[in-house]
Amino acid sequence: MAGHAWWGATQWAAYLVHQEQPIKAASKTALRELEIAGGEALSAQAYAGLMLDDPMLALRLIKAANERLPLRMARDITTPLGVVLALGTDALRRQIESAPEVSSENSGFMACEARHALAARIASAWGALHYDMDASELAMAALLANAGEVELWAIAPELPQRALDELTSGRAERSEAAQRQACGFAFLDITLLLIDAWNLPQLIRQLIRGDEGQRARLARLAVNTARHLSNGADDPALPDDMREAAKLTGATLGQVVSALPDIGADEKAELLRQVEPGLPEMPSAEPC
Repeated sequence: MAGHAWWGATQWAAYLVHQEQPIKAASKTALRELEIAGGEALSAQAYAGLMLDDPMLALRLIKAANERLPLRMARDITTPLGVVLALGTDALRRQIESAPEVSSENSGFMACEARHALAARIASAWGALHYDMDASELAMAALLANAGEVELWAIAPELPQRALDELTSGRAERSEAAQRQACGFAFLDITLLLIDAWNLPQLIRQLIRGDEGQRARLARLAVNTARHLSNGADDPALPDDMREAAKLTGATLGQVVSALPDIGADEKAELLRQVEPGLPEMPSAEPC
């Protein structure tokens, strides 16, 4: 956006907090297909599943749910299902149908959303491995963990594109460093400012802020793992991610790797071999 080159995280957050959250056009299509397939028997849980594929939709809906309820009740909305129950299906449908759409040609936005949707699925899968964790709360935290970055891709894509160019050029080794070098601040700074401005539920705020509690560490790990997995199943950081996930969930390394979404059995077997070097190497698949 022209004329905003001097803005820092505070100015961008103050601008973004008043913008309407756009969603993917695919979310509107998914709603129509869901209702056609489910008819009158459609459950609230089925509606909740729509949020796991569209972080901006999740953000739009949790904000609407918070505004609908008294503060003492809104603070308890920490899961996609809770959002649906607080809003009601009619209000949810109106929110989706009236939302502006992000063009599918905005490849940066689509990639960023896909990465955070993957983080939510990872958080949900790993949370289910621990007896006293709410997998849905972890999924919501992972979805919204980088809401500021997703908003920027939707509304001012030249800014995160500048940071991405800095990273791919090799002038920065990590995403946060690239953001600070290219834009003068980390996108997480915007996320944290927006969380406070939107008054998101306390638990979600704690998980996103990244305290050292077990749940927050697992949500943060899911976000990092999704970023590594988006580079390919052979990303060198993934074995350490798996070991940390096993430590946090109390599950075996095999269970942690097996729970990963979006990668095939052969890739999981190879990843497990890297995590546990003593395992025999998987034989190559026979050609068809």
